Amino acid sequence: MTAYARPGSLDEALGLLSQPGAVAMAGGTDLAGQVDRRISAPELVVDLQEAGLGGIRALGEGVEIGATATLAEIAASRLIDPYACVATAASTAASAPLRNQGTAGGNLCQHTRCWYYRGLEWTCWLGGSDTCYAQIGDHRKHGLEPGDCISAHPSDLAPALAACGATVAARGPGGERELPLLELYRRPTAESRSLLGLGPGELVTAVRLPGPPLASAYERAGERQAFSFPLVSVAAARTESGLRLVAGGVANIPRELAAGDPLAGLPGHPQSAWKRDVLAALVERALRRVS
Repeated sequence: MTAYARPGSLDEALGLLSQPGAVAMAGGTDLAGQVDRRISAPELVVDLQEAGLGGIRALGEGVEIGATATLAEIAASRLIDPYACVATAASTAASAPLRNQGTAGGNLCQHTRCWYYRGLEWTCWLGGSDTCYAQIGDHRKHGLEPGDCISAHPSDLAPALAACGATVAARGPGGERELPLLELYRRPTAESRSLLGLGPGELVTAVRLPGPPLASAYERAGERQAFSFPLVSVAAARTESGLRLVAGGVANIPRELAAGDPLAGLPGHPQSAWKRDVLAALVERALRRVS
């Protein structure tokens, strides 16, 4: 039987998470699916709702978003208004009920939605076997980038936050560290199949945005407007130092694009090459909005 704890502080939460088989739960919208699909079998669920990780607050010229702030709170926050792409990403993710429950940290750290990874019938390469079944099966919604795993990263927030230059605060047994948001992710290797660059017992505690960009935009394509993960998404942000483009849904981690050649390194696969056309169209639309 899985045990449950609701610590009242971050230190207490980290202590509990140091126990074997312990997993963190923020909104629980992804964890519930992982347990249902037997991706995760936690011995202890550590509920972070009372650990002091919520809220959205001014931080110098920028903003700090607590890891357990919900997508709905981010979308409605006046502090986020100057970061148009972040507000749009938060307001268009999933559906209203899920936005009320899902959190910033959970959205950033969620597992891939690849049906082979989540299916009960298979154990895919990312799950620990030798075969990426998507590459020999149905990969219409998968990534464009070559690799051992061609799953597509599903987060709406990640491209938007990364385009705005966000950093992530993470805390674990070794203390707190801050890293650029895209460094939260890593491409999986045979030695470590994880898509996250967090260390053992390390937890995302906040996302920090610098001063707002001059202009930003978030564009996404999905099968429907509500309750749909982005098939392809692009965030663009223009600052004094230049333009930044970050895409989701085209690789197994969020991917920064070259403004002059956004399709570089993304050849696609036989069934997913249509995403190249969608990506090019979304980039054009986003650049037009920030020009």
